Amino acid sequence: MMPLAACLMLGIAACLPAGAPVTAVAFAPDGTRVVAGSQEGLSVYSWPGLLLLSKHTTDLSHINRLAFSPAGTALLAGGGSPAEKGLVETLSWPGLTSQLSVTVSRDLVYGLAWSADGKHWAAGSADGTCMVHAANNGKRIRLYEGHSRPVLSLAYTTDGEKIISASVDQTLQVWDPATGKLWRTLDNHVNSVNCVATRLARKNADDMPLVASCSEDGTVRLWQPGLGRLVRFTRLASIPRLVVWSPMADELVVGCNDGTVLWLQAETLETRRRHAAAIGRIHCLATHPTGRVVVGGEKGLAAAAP
Repeated sequence: MMPLAACLMLGIAACLPAGAPVTAVAFAPDGTRVVAGSQEGLSVYSWPGLLLLSKHTTDLSHINRLAFSPAGTALLAGGGSPAEKGLVETLSWPGLTSQLSVTVSRDLVYGLAWSADGKHWAAGSADGTCMVHAANNGKRIRLYEGHSRPVLSLAYTTDGEKIISASVDQTLQVWDPATGKLWRTLDNHVNSVNCVATRLARKNADDMPLVASCSEDGTVRLWQPGLGRLVRFTRLASIPRLVVWSPMADELVVGCNDGTVLWLQAETLETRRRHAAAIGRIHCLATHPTGRVVVGGEKGLAAAAP
């Protein structure tokens, strides 16, 4: 474990070791706790101190994604068993009692997102499929099979009318969760698309809908999905694994293979700040309403200030 003093010199609030790589992370709805997922199960930490509060088992041997419901009363955990089944488990919050476990695919779940009203959730799998399920009973409502390779990430558009899925087949596909029909393909990436994130709603009605993506081709790209238009892109020194929007939606936070966290100005994609997270390759990250970031990787969990 890196000494705390060294972490602070790097702009990292805390660094914690882990027996297994941290592969999923999410802030609790009240912002006072962090839930982290790994092959050891779920762990709950205080925020910002990152003190371990509790550990919980799940039905998933691998946990790849965590997502709190819009109401903050349930937590989805997505993952499963490689080359066997993809699972999505619904757990109560804050008790983390298992409520429902649904087998959704023939391989691991990597992408997971709630609809804005909390009535549905969508998942994307390594078998190349995406699906929409009812949150109350887990029943599948829609199956989307437009991708030819594993799906690594997905997100609802800001208006909730479409889903955008990112795949190893180098495409972002915009499709209708009500019909399962492809609406538009964004295909400027030249390698696997690792992550997709829609810009949070902003008060300025003139703000255009924007989607960010990052890829094994080393780029972060901004899109207008309604027009199918690539707005701009930037190429980074290390391959970006994750991209999320800042709480004010004016920056992108990017986690990279070399353990670096970058803050990019959304309008220009210029790098404003960078921090070395000291946890090896980054697998997951989440932003706090204050703008601080928690990241999980090969060597544990870290909290970084912007």
